[in-house]
Amino acid sequence: MLALVVSPEAIYDRTGVSVQTLSTLAAIRNQGTPVYVVTNRGVSDGVVYQLKQNGIEYVQANGRQGGQPIRDISQALGIQSHDVMVLAVNVIDMQMAKTGGAILIAGAWSTDRRVVELGMKVDSVDQLREVIDVTKGWTGNWWYSGKGPSYEVRALVDLSSKYVSDDQAIFARKVTNTAKNGGARLVALLAVTCRSMMIDRVLTGKLFWGCYPSSSSANDDTEVLSDFVQRLRTSASNVHFAKRGQPLFIRHSNSVKRSTSFGGDRTDPGNQIETLHLNPEYRSQIKGRNVLVIDDCTTYGVSFAVAAAFLYAAGASHVVGIALGKFGNRLNHTTIEISSDPFKAVDSAGYRVVSVEGFDGTADANAQSVLQAIIS
Repeated sequence: MLALVVSPEAIYDRTGVSVQTLSTLAAIRNQGTPVYVVTNRGVSDGVVYQLKQNGIEYVQANGRQGGQPIRDISQALGIQSHDVMVLAVNVIDMQMAKTGGAILIAGAWSTDRRVVELGMKVDSVDQLREVIDVTKGWTGNWWYSGKGPSYEVRALVDLSSKYVSDDQAIFARKVTNTAKNGGARLVALLAVTCRSMMIDRVLTGKLFWGCYPSSSSANDDTEVLSDFVQRLRTSASNVHFAKRGQPLFIRHSNSVKRSTSFGGDRTDPGNQIETLHLNPEYRSQIKGRNVLVIDDCTTYGVSFAVAAAFLYAAGASHVVGIALGKFGNRLNHTTIEISSDPFKAVDSAGYRVVSVEGFDGTADANAQSVLQAIIS
């Protein structure tokens, strides 16, 4: 079950309570998602009556920015805080969601600067209804969760049965199109990713976000996956590292595109290591941090192994790789040691592969259909 929390500002228009917005919230409620209007200051008896007539719960809670209403609502419904969505139109809504551990979605019509900066947005309450319709079936955790000696890997969905040709390019294009087209499907993709991170408690500690660069990255942070990561970061955590325009990784020369190349050993990390390095912009900011590295899909896990090697050489505390999709059962954990400066190009003498072993991984079959439906 999901629950939706809004503030009175989300239901008002220039003339008062918006009949259309109330009708949409009532429809969300009638489809099985409880809806709450939560406020510090209170509303008139007339508004309370209108909410009640539409099956919408009303809560007045002083200091709601501390997140207590989210915890109270979760407890009352027997759900977790990450099963609550908050539609934010002001900074108090935003604070309530983040401190309460809820999924934060911004109203694109908000004029509050801090809400405008959030990356997960809906254009209207009607669009939010679409997002809820798509995501409410997401009852499972990650489809795949693997933990190795030095880093972890998560994946939202198994792509082996959907793309039997193992064509990563097809899935990557679908993810790219979903991100470019925006709208409810992009918000839904962000929401299920955020929710899975919350379920798995990876959004803890001193965080740093980044995405793995494409084989021919321009290093200007304009890739679609970079934008996806920035949107996810601003909505899911309070971390303000990984600045716009400054990617975590620099691709100093083009790498071999492994998903479309023929021949060679696709498990060999050498080409990846020797064509990228960490961005010197973050030389003093990675040490002691938990780093989330996001990629669109993974088969052998080489990208996450390489990312982890560079990040540990820079002093990272822990690395988790997040893939939207995983192909097959060939994912391995590879331990790589980089002995040269990770913020500069590394040659063949500057690293060594220490070991390769299988992941201790588990899969959750319930987490399959939602993501595939979003990107179809």
